[in-house]
Amino acid sequence: MSEISVLLEKMSEQRRKTQDRVREVTEEQMLAKAHYGDREVNARFFFYRLVTHQVEHTVHLTKTLQALNIAQSEAELILKNLQAASGELEGILVGLSDEDLDKIPREGDWSVRKVLEHILEGEESYGRQIEEATNGITS
Repeated sequence: MSEISVLLEKMSEQRRKTQDRVREVTEEQMLAKAHYGDREVNARFFFYRLVTHQVEHTVHLTKTLQALNIAQSEAELILKNLQAASGELEGILVGLSDEDLDKIPREGDWSVRKVLEHILEGEESYGRQIEEATNGITS
């Protein structure tokens, strides 16, 4: 396994730990008093700092890669967008209960479970088709 793969796996594992740690936080708990250095803040502050920290260093990393003249290929740019969409999708699911998976808003609509199964099947199918289309083509 490459070093970048190890780091990506660590990032995924940390995201899972963070979600497990904070997914059950209530609105009341968001107002719990805490300290950030010598400032009095609430728990909400740390949620927003978590997001801001990620954004800040995403920009930092983008700037670093540009300075190093490291550009992503078209396939890598597409995968970057897939990762962003996957993160958005996972974020939407945080906090849903098992009971929410099979609720249908209106007759004829898909449940959350059906949408997710469709997404998973599509990713598997398109991934396989990409692999088959590019099999034997070397750069």
